[in-house]
Amino acid sequence: MGNKKIRKVWLAILSVVVLLAGVFYYSLYQDDIRHHGRLYQSKSRMCTEFATSYLRTIQKVEPEFNDQKWQMGVDVETELYRICLLNLNKEDLKNYSPTALEKYRK
Repeated sequence: MGNKKIRKVWLAILSVVVLLAGVFYYSLYQDDIRHHGRLYQSKSRMCTEFATSYLRTIQKVEPEFNDQKWQMGVDVETELYRICLLNLNKEDLKNYSPTALEKYRK
């Protein structure tokens, strides 16, 4: 019977240590995000989240958001995504043209 009590005490101590280690790790993780920004698993994932974040935000901050502004927001989101996916070299940047926004130049 004493052996079971000792196991319970050790299990409780181990649980507290694991919990404290988790809280410590989480605080370091949050600190890293605040100082160094979020890292993504892939460039495509980052670009998708960036573009969709734009569209969700613009709905809330743009006055009188309607269907026409929604379509414009989708076009801008498309361009943000395409720009984000570009390779960082002069050739790709020079050859880029904003096709989703061309209709607004007329």
